[in-house]
Amino acid sequence: MTAFTYTHSPSLGPLTTQSPQTLSATSNPPIDYLMTSVMVLRQPQPHSQNTKNHQPQILLLRRHPQDSYPLKWEPPGGSIDPSDTTVLSAAARELHEETNLSNPHFHTWVAMARELPTEDAARMKNWGVLPEEELARDVEVKIDEEGGVVRVTTFLETKDVWGKMNLVATVGEGAEVEIDPEEHVEWGWFTEGEVRRGRAVLPLENGNSNGVNGEKGERVLEFTSRAVWGSVLEAFRVGRELGVIA
Repeated sequence: MTAFTYTHSPSLGPLTTQSPQTLSATSNPPIDYLMTSVMVLRQPQPHSQNTKNHQPQILLLRRHPQDSYPLKWEPPGGSIDPSDTTVLSAAARELHEETNLSNPHFHTWVAMARELPTEDAARMKNWGVLPEEELARDVEVKIDEEGGVVRVTTFLETKDVWGKMNLVATVGEGAEVEIDPEEHVEWGWFTEGEVRRGRAVLPLENGNSNGVNGEKGERVLEFTSRAVWGSVLEAFRVGRELGVIA
């Protein structure tokens, strides 16, 4: 089995020894299916090309039209496999499988945004899961004997409790994204303003050069769920707070 390497901040140390099964069982309510979501942030440098005014950006992928939640946008991530020994190793594996990015540094976890901006939310439409059906909430899960906790976003689907561990990460400068065309059709680096507005201009080399449904360069960012959108916004806030982005 391939070992997917990563580094992490000291605050995430307990997650390197605790199994995903223990984390799921410790949650209240217990989590039936645990997933990871990797919020990859970057701060474009003045000398770099294809930047958007050098504003901080986050990596998002667009789901395949034949998959569930077709053509919706989301961060890299996915279900934790039985072979994954920790949440962090699962996140590193999913990031590599979906984007070909390796050796991430995990800075911290994030939950949903504390307060979702009402005006921005009113502009967002066509969620993959309707907010009233998602029933998403954050729960605290103990990760060590000293009282350390993480917050996991939980939601119900077919009466099962799903949990998503959202992790803020960075990768080496110059790392190139390569998506799996069977899972995602496009990718892009987006600013917080674009995420809030739900609209962006995507360079045509990022996936399908002909666009999808004749969209050309402009994209309407429709997310898999309101909880995912809120977590992406929270990643920007936490990233600035930690100095990961400016």
